[in-house]
Order: sequence, then structure tokens, then C-alpha cells
Amino acid sequence: MLEITHLFKIKDAKSSTVAIVNFYLPNLDLHLQKCRYIKKKDGNFFVSYPSEKTQNASEEPKYFPYFYFGKKTNDKFQSAAQKAIQEYMQKKKENYNEPPF
Repeated sequence: MLEITHLFKIKDAKSSTVAIVNFYLPNLDLHLQKCRYIKKKDGNFFVSYPSEKTQNASEEPKYFPYFYFGKKTNDKFQSAAQKAIQEYMQKKKENYNEPPF
């Protein structure tokens, strides 16, 4: 199970980051803060872990995550995170469409 504790949408059309998301993994009692929900060039999405950005003047920026899961756990996390984000966004959208009374 994966819970979203906070989701902040990014409203910058030039940015590939759709939202900043905080997760809670109850089975590990672990909070993951400042993950990024990113839209790839092919239209798919992924969740990036908090990272440090480095860049030389003539190079593209490089990102070094503070932590990461191994391949098997990362695949499960990505799948669960994307499902949780979709459900969270849908629920918020539905709540905004409800009448105020």
C-alpha cells in the first residue's frame, strides 16, 4: 500500500514536472518527500526520487538521487505510485466538481 500525503501540481507548460508528491509507505513506516511526477517525451510518466542537480556550463544537467530502490522494488513502486497519483488527482477533480453544500 502506498499513500499520498501531499501533491502539489506544477503549472509550468515548459516543465516536464507535472507535480511534486510526498508518499508514505506504511509497510516500511517510510515517508518519501519531494518526489517528482514527470512526463517523459514519449507521453509516459514516471516518479523520480529527490535528487541533487549538478551542471557544468557546457553540459546537460545531471541528477543524483539521494536514495533509490533496486530494480524489482522500483518497478513495484513506480506502478503503485502512478496508480496512487491517478486516483488522487481523479478524487480531487471530483471533489472540486461537487456542489458547495
